Amino acid sequence: MLQKTIRIALSIALLVGGVAVGREVLRPATVTLEEYGIILEPGETRTIRANTSGGLPFGEGIRWQIVPSWLGTISENGDFHAGVVRASGSVIARFGSASAETPVAIACPKEARVQGIRFDVSCGRFADVYVDVSTYGGAEAAAAAVDRETSRISRDLEITSERRFRVYFFGTRQGFIAGISELSREFASAPTDPGADAVYIDVVDVIAIDRSADLLLDPQATLRHELVHRFLRHYVGYANIDEIPMWLNEGWALLEESDQAGRLRTEARLVAASMANLGKLPSLRSLTGIREWNGRTGVEGLYQYYAAAQATQFMIDDIKPAGLHRVLKHLRAGDSWSEALSRGAPELDFDDFAYRFSSRVAHLVETYPGIAVAGGTPYGPGTTVIAYGLGPSAFATLKAKGPIERKMSGKIDEFGVYVGYMGGEFPTGDYILTLEAEGKHLTVNVKH
Repeated sequence: MLQKTIRIALSIALLVGGVAVGREVLRPATVTLEEYGIILEPGETRTIRANTSGGLPFGEGIRWQIVPSWLGTISENGDFHAGVVRASGSVIARFGSASAETPVAIACPKEARVQGIRFDVSCGRFADVYVDVSTYGGAEAAAAAVDRETSRISRDLEITSERRFRVYFFGTRQGFIAGISELSREFASAPTDPGADAVYIDVVDVIAIDRSADLLLDPQATLRHELVHRFLRHYVGYANIDEIPMWLNEGWALLEESDQAGRLRTEARLVAASMANLGKLPSLRSLTGIREWNGRTGVEGLYQYYAAAQATQFMIDDIKPAGLHRVLKHLRAGDSWSEALSRGAPELDFDDFAYRFSSRVAHLVETYPGIAVAGGTPYGPGTTVIAYGLGPSAFATLKAKGPIERKMSGKIDEFGVYVGYMGGEFPTGDYILTLEAEGKHLTVNVKH
């Protein structure tokens, strides 16, 4: 009887001990952070220390979360490495069911260096803008322009992107080449065209612009072009961006460089029509892949953008912006280009669209040859004169008669096009412009 009593008592003691141990192991998890309210420079590293207690046995680790994700990166030990753009958010430490959070801000740097080049920096609403101190305009003015053009492209494309990005304006060609090499860090997305004066480096979300190419050229047109590439990349996603044909990607970018009735769109339409009239307009198939696109140089390399712009405009006209957005949504979901078209725009017969492309472009103009004018030049105010549908390689003379009389001459290019510019050297007033070539006289009146 005594032994039985002892055994019962021992069993009760073990049971009670077991409950006590279980309660000790399963006590509520807690986690606290020693740092609160962290402000860092871009690229700076700071260790965030976390203290834990309770929780599950066997040493459950801390799980870190960064909101938004581009705020930076963090190691298992809490070493937080700040991102490259101005941002604000939180770092959250999770331990079991417990969590602790600290706000983190990445400050806007006042200046920076890339490949030894010093930049002034201004952080606008959408982007951190770096301006080479050897160029002109100032970082604050550049940041305001980036904000303005980003809003415009987002509105035109009906695409938004919450993520901040960087824009670099370089003051020298050498600095531009060295800078994009450093910024791209040898990623394949670095520019392949050695003559490019701007590039969007998608992997690091950077737009780089060479302002030394011609200081008279409109830098905002170039910026708008690259912004289109950025918005399309962010909307469709990195994995499937190559499904967008080059003619759509580059054509849409060119359309956004100027307004509907702007000089560039007028020139692009007439040049493409002249190409089609001579049977020299590239097919859509030849404008689809990046290798063939990058293989064109000189005038042919420029004019492929003009051809692509017409194809893009036809696509928008045929399936409307809503249809094009449905196609892009299917691309984002992982469809191929042909699958996205058939699902997003089933009313479009793309084979017929491609087959009739050259004929449609040729019919953008009623008669050949012809001459037209458009307000503005690539270099600022003035008038652009475009003659089209002429004999390739013929000699042409352009006479201007008005407040002053001037004569310009040159050679018609291989696509039957002659382009001339009237700048500030022409006093304002009414002019009669006459182009003479191959015994033909083409005349147009213009208020310059």
